[in-house]
Amino acid sequence: MRILVSTACGAKKHHSPLPAYRLYKSSRIRAVYNRRNGLDMCILSAEYGLVDAQRIIKPYERVMDDKRAEELVSGVAQKLQTYDCVIFFKGGARKHYLSCIQAACDKAGKPLVTLGYANMGGINDLPKVINSISKSKHL
Repeated sequence: MRILVSTACGAKKHHSPLPAYRLYKSSRIRAVYNRRNGLDMCILSAEYGLVDAQRIIKPYERVMDDKRAEELVSGVAQKLQTYDCVIFFKGGARKHYLSCIQAACDKAGKPLVTLGYANMGGINDLPKVINSISKSKHL
């Protein structure tokens, strides 16, 4: 089963191009990256859409809102086609990120598992959730 681990981007960024998981000055993104158990990880970016954590991207200033979330749904859904399940760590992300990934999963016909609250609440549950989904025969 191919599982994608994902989370929202962060507002604070370094000033030069870096791999996405390092561009954002976000303890949440680093924590998700470090707990992904070797699975693919993407970051839902207001600028780039669903970007691979290892992809080098340039810093930007763009905020996710309802309009931008709707614009990104088709591209995000297309990227989800190669996965069987998507895990999204919310952990304090704006509601627009969750609505975007939910709509994209619906469009792609992929199950979405969400967890996390406040900034880092529930982060230590991520490896357990990954393990449980990996062992599941049915989603």
